[in-house]
Amino acid sequence: MDIWRDCQLAGADAIAYVLPMTARYLLENAYGDYRLAVSHGIEDMARMAALSAYAGHVEPQSVTFSAWTADTAACTMVATYALLLPTGLLKAGQVPGGRPALRIQGDDSDRRTTTLLDMQLLPARARMDAGHVRNRIATSACANLGQITAVRECGASVIRAVAALAGDDWPGVADRLERGEVMARDRICE
Repeated sequence: MDIWRDCQLAGADAIAYVLPMTARYLLENAYGDYRLAVSHGIEDMARMAALSAYAGHVEPQSVTFSAWTADTAACTMVATYALLLPTGLLKAGQVPGGRPALRIQGDDSDRRTTTLLDMQLLPARARMDAGHVRNRIATSACANLGQITAVRECGASVIRAVAALAGDDWPGVADRLERGEVMARDRICE
């Protein structure tokens, strides 16, 4: 019985399982019941965000996602992506700048209040789901750290190492993420 449980845990920790699960979660959280009706560009962005969040649990990444506030679903995806990171910085503001960004940061008492909210008998589902997915990513990244490190020793970035271990078309997602571009229309039908 323990062998079966260990096999199940290995499958649940597999990078090839966690990355698509995270991308689906991002789409579901942003688009709800319409997650299957989104454009290929949005699907690609969700996959890039999932890969970036996973790699961020291995080492901090220099990747930034942004969205216009008029696109509320895209903003939801960016905010959810930020909640999946172990550490990060979420910025909001109007484009015509000039003034420095004001940082919203709670003190120790505020952070304890947040912890109390998270420990409620019935926490808000969105907070609970984001926390669960973040923990799933962290567990998988920890379980696969040796393999990721071995691939990195060949000169690959963390993003490329994670994508290589995931297989399928994740190396292509890593290429687009590192170039900062979304899947081109002509590559969709290939």
